[in-house]
Order: sequence, then C-alpha cells, then structure tokens
Amino acid sequence: MATLRVYKRNSTFAELATLGEEIGKLGLNDTLQKYYSEPVEKEARSIVAGPSFLQFLNKLFQTQISAGDVIQFESGDSIKYYMLSTTGTWDEIIKLQ
Repeated sequence: MATLRVYKRNSTFAELATLGEEIGKLGLNDTLQKYYSEPVEKEARSIVAGPSFLQFLNKLFQTQISAGDVIQFESGDSIKYYMLSTTGTWDEIIKLQ
C-alpha cells in the first residue's frame, strides 16, 4: 500500500517562484515547515496520473488542491515530491544530498 500526503500552503504569502528558490536554499523539509501546514495523509493501492489526477486528489482529500501545494508519494523505499504549477502540471521536486 502506498501513502499519499498533501501539503497545503499556509497563510505565509510566497509566490511560486519564491517557493522554488526557498526549496533550493533551505531544502525541502525546512521549506515545508515554513510555508506549509501539516500534511493530510491517505493510503492508496494505485493511482492514474493523467488528466483526471487533480480531480482524483480533490475527491480523495476532500479539499481543493491549488498551485503551490505539494504532493508526496511514498511506496516502499521510494519517496517522490511534486508541486502543482499554475498551468496545472506537476513539477517534480528532487531532493539533493
């Protein structure tokens, strides 16, 4: 079973470009603590990551996913992060060592 987490932006205002810069400077974990609320978590067996994916997430988490929100996928040893862009695409956040 895989775990999906949604990190919604908190009330601290930051443009998406600024969030991208902060992730590069502070790192993902510190940026999530500074600009995002505690994640909401759900489990899933499979997902369809296509055009209907955003509607799937909205229904699963019963919230409106919006630009700048972060999704975390965790399955086994694999953890991936994505940020929703203003164009509706998902940009992968790559954690560097």
